[in-house]
Amino acid sequence: MKWIQEHKLISFLLAVILISLVILIASVASSGQGNPVSRALNGIYTAIEKPISGVAEGISGTVSGIFSYRSLQEENEALKKENEELQKQVTSLGLSANELKELKRLSKVLNYKGIKSADDLVSGDVISMDGTNWMNIFTINVGKKDGVKTGDVVVCGEGLVGRVNAVGNGWAKVTSIIDESSKVSFKIAGNLQIIGISEASVDGQLTGYMLDSEAKIHEGDEIITSGMGVYPAGIAVGKITKVKYDSDEQLLKVDIKPAVEFESLQKVSVIL
Repeated sequence: MKWIQEHKLISFLLAVILISLVILIASVASSGQGNPVSRALNGIYTAIEKPISGVAEGISGTVSGIFSYRSLQEENEALKKENEELQKQVTSLGLSANELKELKRLSKVLNYKGIKSADDLVSGDVISMDGTNWMNIFTINVGKKDGVKTGDVVVCGEGLVGRVNAVGNGWAKVTSIIDESSKVSFKIAGNLQIIGISEASVDGQLTGYMLDSEAKIHEGDEIITSGMGVYPAGIAVGKITKVKYDSDEQLLKVDIKPAVEFESLQKVSVIL
């Protein structure tokens, strides 16, 4: 009796097995007729079997739930890893797109005459503006240590920006073509025989006049640097938006829209 009390579960299972054997023997002995003894034993077996089946089903459901939870955890981990990989790909594509944009801008700069290769250029970012007029004079984050010198020409992918007027070890100040102190000799892109001079007003508007007052020019004509003076030939300056004859000065004057969007200028290249 002491052993049974100490091993209740094993004793219970042995009892169930024994009763099952008795029922089986009784059923065989009665040829399946179901005598009173077998019916009684069947009743006892059924009463015992139901709770055992319920416990077994509960255990089975718990085990199934545990495996389902683990499966969900594994699936979530896989989705997290996939999401991280996709984010890396998006970042990589973004970098590639920015690099491609910079390459396109650089390729435009390299098309200007007088620039032989990328070694003749150093790129920098606009880090501050000087003065009251927007982008008339600004500072970039490259300087002497990068080979930049006073007087170097500054461009971007769209066209002519200006010239370096002061330089330090890691910075340079640039005077843009929309500053009133700037003048640029230009030609009409479709007729290189026609020459003019551009100049800026105090409010940053770009204007100009033609050396030949009878020159055949029109609104929409594109103008480029002539190569006369400090700027290399072939750099885009802008587009003529208005043509007018000043009878007092006897000059053919033009209004010019700069090729460069100075309001949004962020990166430039210095021709060394």
